Amino acid sequence: MDIAKEWDALLPADHHLHSRHLLAFEKAAVADIEPSYVQVFAKEKLIGVLYLQQFCFQHRHLNFGNGSATTAKLIKCFLPKKLYILACGHLFRINYQGFYFKEPAHRELVFDAIKLFTKQQGKPAGIIVKDCHDVFIEQSCRFWGYRFFSGDVTMEIGRRKHWTKLDDYINDLHKNYRQRAKKIMASLNGVEIKQLNAEDIKQNAASIEPLYWNVVNKQTVKLGTINTAYFYELKKDLQDNFEFYALYAEGKMIGFYTFIFYTTEMETHFIGLDYEANTKYKVYFNILFAGIEKMIEKGYDKLELGRTARDAKANAGALPRQVFNYIKVKNPLADITLRFFLNRFNKAENSGLNKRNPLK
Repeated sequence: MDIAKEWDALLPADHHLHSRHLLAFEKAAVADIEPSYVQVFAKEKLIGVLYLQQFCFQHRHLNFGNGSATTAKLIKCFLPKKLYILACGHLFRINYQGFYFKEPAHRELVFDAIKLFTKQQGKPAGIIVKDCHDVFIEQSCRFWGYRFFSGDVTMEIGRRKHWTKLDDYINDLHKNYRQRAKKIMASLNGVEIKQLNAEDIKQNAASIEPLYWNVVNKQTVKLGTINTAYFYELKKDLQDNFEFYALYAEGKMIGFYTFIFYTTEMETHFIGLDYEANTKYKVYFNILFAGIEKMIEKGYDKLELGRTARDAKANAGALPRQVFNYIKVKNPLADITLRFFLNRFNKAENSGLNKRNPLK
């Protein structure tokens, strides 16, 4: 049995860590990320697997925006030009736990396995065990030198049982939010929306990538950036479980949005925007409503909307959910930088979040 077959044989059917999903990402050749695959054996029996992504973090992945120029200069002066960060999981996916053990009692072996891997491959400046399905015991984390990464939340909206069409959702909004939603949706008049297949995505790369970069360049920290090949490979891999929509005004692509579908839940994945067109057509908010409409149309229980633009998503009725990540940072300057940007990000994202109550 070759390694891929042995790897897949351990996993449940349709598990996200099946080799074809991991190889699809590898084929995309995303910059600055090197994937690795770890098998865990006990007495020559395979008991677990780990999916790791090593990210080469550089100064260009930081966005100081309107922050302190002095702080920016100090961080750039003292932080090494390259730092390697190891993620157990997927840097571009949510709820994508990077390890699986057949016996739940073995799950804490993930820390042993990472330690052995880094001992052989070189010690990174930081390690993230991300999107864990269950909480690890605090004493175990401290023993291995990890801490709970409490600042990471994602926004979600659940489907109410009586929602069978988008109008049901709209009618459940309070009056001011309902009027605002109708006005936003009317702004999209004149915009054509097309669903793209894999070949369409490849052929439209020159339009897709600038729209993606418009959005990503506003991020405080870029833990990796994707390319059009990522969408192409994802569509070939997930097929009907991945949808890519492009928006056109006067024949020009002004935005795109993507969905990933699971068993009972779905997520709005990456988006791209022309910000000038966004002002006119309210593209971003219409993407939020498109996701809610798709959730209702397909009968999914929950829509995952991601970590950023929390205030806008709260206006649509989304609520924050804690994500269970565990981190270990060896480099003191990397730790200071992480805390600095995390505090800035959360301060901006959480502003006014608790004041939103759009749904009746």
